[in-house]
Amino acid sequence: MTRFDFYFDPVCPFAWAASRWLTDQAERHDDTVAWHVMSLAVLNEDREPASDQQRRQWDTSRRLGRVFMAAIAKNGADSVEPLYTAMGRRIHHAGDEMTPAVVAEILAEAGLPPELADAMDDDSWDDTLGTAHQRSQEALGETGGSPITGINGTHFFGPVLSDIPTGDEAQALYSAITTIGATSAFSQLKRPTGGRPTFSA
Repeated sequence: MTRFDFYFDPVCPFAWAASRWLTDQAERHDDTVAWHVMSLAVLNEDREPASDQQRRQWDTSRRLGRVFMAAIAKNGADSVEPLYTAMGRRIHHAGDEMTPAVVAEILAEAGLPPELADAMDDDSWDDTLGTAHQRSQEALGETGGSPITGINGTHFFGPVLSDIPTGDEAQALYSAITTIGATSAFSQLKRPTGGRPTFSA
């Protein structure tokens, strides 16, 4: 059995694509995935955003990260996956703005108290979010973005996916990733991305 540790920022479309592929394939292979929150806002807090869009993305990253921290404090780590799934559908497929009202709906859909949406504007969660993000960086062993994937304890940045693989392609990628994770000499493989992914509903 393979154990995956998946570190994600909820606003990251590349992490969302990878998470949907990994969820499907891990279920097919009876493997396990542990879900962990990291933060693009914390990662980039000493940088000036390149655009207003990036500024909004980092702000949303921080506010949603606070909600995850509150959910974990209230309901434990098992709340991360259902919350991520419900939230990701609304962000990456429906394109909904993450207002407190929408986040309250998402929390209810995930079986969590809707009032946890109040954490969006509660900066007392920032230290906890920073600690969660630091764990992702320590797992990787260097500074890295979203997602970070651990395969039986060996961690890599990525996979960065511009779409959600399906069928034979999804299976082939899964086989390749698990092989890479078991290859002690492997360090890095990279090619340019195909741009920001878009997802159908």
